[in-house]
Amino acid sequence: MNVIRLMQTEMIKQKRNLLWWFVLVIPTGTTAAMFLDMFIRYEDYLFPKAQAQGISSWEVLVKENHNVLSWGLFLSVFIAIISMFINQNETKIDNWKKLLSLPVTRSQVFLSKYLTIVIFGFALILLNTTGLFIVGKVIGFPEAFPILMFTKYVGYQFAAILGVAAIQNGLSTFVKNPIMPVVFAFVGMVVAGVFLVKDTGLSSYYPYLYTYMAGNLSAFDPEIILFGGLGSGVILLIFGMLLFHKKDII
Repeated sequence: MNVIRLMQTEMIKQKRNLLWWFVLVIPTGTTAAMFLDMFIRYEDYLFPKAQAQGISSWEVLVKENHNVLSWGLFLSVFIAIISMFINQNETKIDNWKKLLSLPVTRSQVFLSKYLTIVIFGFALILLNTTGLFIVGKVIGFPEAFPILMFTKYVGYQFAAILGVAAIQNGLSTFVKNPIMPVVFAFVGMVVAGVFLVKDTGLSSYYPYLYTYMAGNLSAFDPEIILFGGLGSGVILLIFGMLLFHKKDII
C-alpha cells in the first residue's frame, strides 16, 4: 500500500514539471513526422515496395517509425529523461532525507520511483503506437488494422524498457547531476548502434539494444526481448535497491 501511495505522490509531483508535456509532445512529434513521411512517399514508393516484399502497409509504417525515424534507439533516451524528471526533485534540492523520514522503507521508495518510470514509459509507447494507428487510417491503408501485430509491438517495447528503466533509475538516484544519466543513456544508444553494425555476440545481453530489437517483429527472437527485458529489469532493480540501502543520506 505504501508503494501505491508513493507512486500517487510521484504523479502529483510531476504536475509541477514538464514530464506530462514531454510524454505528450514526443509522440505528437513522431506522429507528425510519420504522417509527413507517408504523405510524401507512400503511394509512389513505400506501398509498391511493400507489395514487392509481400508485407502490409502497417508493417512498413512500423519499420519506418522504429528504424528510419529511430524510435527504437531513442526510446532508451526517452526513458532516461523520464527518470530524470521523476528523480530531479530529490536530486536537485537534496530532498532524500525528507522523503525517507516518512514511514516507508528505502525499498518502497526506490520501487515506487522505478514503477512510476515504467508507467510513464508505457504511456509514451502507447501514445506513439496510437499515433501510428491514426496515421494509417488518415492515409487510408487498404489492409485491415493488424491488432495482434500492434499488440506484440507494444508488449515487446514494454518488456524492452524494463532493464533500461532500472539502470536509469539507479543512476538518477546516485548521480547528483541530473543530466549525466541522460548522457549515459545517449552513449548507450550509440553503442547499441555499433552493435547493429557489428554484432559482437553481446547484443543479446545489452538492455539498450532491446528497445530497437522490439520493432523488428519478424527478424528477431522474441525470447531475447521478453527474457532479457524482464530478467535485466528484475536483476538490476534488486541490485539498485541493495545499493540504495547503503546510500548515505545527509
